[in-house]
Amino acid sequence: MQRRLPAIAAAVLLSLGLASCAGSSTPVASGDALNGVEVTGEYGAAPAVTIGEVSGLGEEMERRVEVEGDGEEMTLDSTVTANLTVYDVGTQAEQSPYGPLGQVLDLSDEGIPGYLSGLFDGVTSGSRVVALIPSALLLEGTANAGATDTPPALVVADVIEVPETRATGAEQAPTQELVTVTDAAEGAPQITIAEGATAPDELVLDTRKLGTGAVVAEGSSVVVQYTGVLFANGEKFDSSWDRGQPAQFSTTGVVDGFAQALVGQTVGSQVIAVIPPALGYGDQASETIPAGSTLVFVVDILGTI
Repeated sequence: MQRRLPAIAAAVLLSLGLASCAGSSTPVASGDALNGVEVTGEYGAAPAVTIGEVSGLGEEMERRVEVEGDGEEMTLDSTVTANLTVYDVGTQAEQSPYGPLGQVLDLSDEGIPGYLSGLFDGVTSGSRVVALIPSALLLEGTANAGATDTPPALVVADVIEVPETRATGAEQAPTQELVTVTDAAEGAPQITIAEGATAPDELVLDTRKLGTGAVVAEGSSVVVQYTGVLFANGEKFDSSWDRGQPAQFSTTGVVDGFAQALVGQTVGSQVIAVIPPALGYGDQASETIPAGSTLVFVVDILGTI
C-alpha cells in the first residue's frame, strides 16, 4: 500500500522518545519561554517556524494553542493522532519534517510518555499546538536520562481525535459486482472476490458506506482501517486490523490507486477499491504481492488532517 517506509513518522517517534515509559499526562507550565517562538500557517499545512530567544523554560513543558479547533476537548481517555514537526531548540534545526505521526495513540496507555499525553490533554480536536519540552522530560526513562547537554525540543502539532475504530456511514447500494464485503462483529470485514471475475483494467471504486465528516483533500493525511487482498485469489497481504490500531499516512505516500480511492471521500465512509497493476505496484513484486497483481482494498476512513 505504501510507496516507502514512513521515515517521517519513524524520525518523529525517535525524536520524542516514544519508546520510553512514563506515567500520565505531564503538567503544562504557564511560563514565558514560548514568547520567543513564532509559528504561522494554517492547520493541516506545514508551519513556518521562527525560533528566537528561548529562555526561562523550567522542568515542565510549556504549551500554547496556536489555532483553536472546533472539535471535542481531548482527555486522557481519548484516542488521537497528529501531523507534526520537531525542532532542536539549540540549533534551531528541523529534526523531523511536518508529516503524519503515523499511528493512533490511546492516551490512557501508561506506556506513552507523559509529555506526549500532555501535548493533547485538554486541547480541542482540530487544534494546532506549539510546545517546548525540556530535555529532562525527553530523556526520562532512557539510557541518557540525566544528561545536561541536550537542548529542549519544540513541537508544532496539528491534532485530531479519532473516536471511531470503523466506518459509521450509511450503507449504500453496491455499484460493482466484483467484490462483496461483509461486516464482522469485531475486526476486519470479510472480503469475497466474485467467482470467475475478470480483473479490471481501470480503477473500480465503490462507496459501501457514506460518511458525513470532513472531505479528504489531496495531499492531506488520513486515519484509516484497511485490509488489502489479491484479486486473483482473495489472499490477504496487508491489514491495519491485524496490527490492532488504525494507520495514519499522507495521500502522497501511497500507491496512486489507493490515493485516488481516498481523495474526495468523507470521514465515516467505507470504500472498496479494485486497483489495476498500473495504479498499484506494477511489475514490482514483494513477499506478499506478486508482480502484476490487481489489488483489492476495503478502507474505513476515520479521520483526516
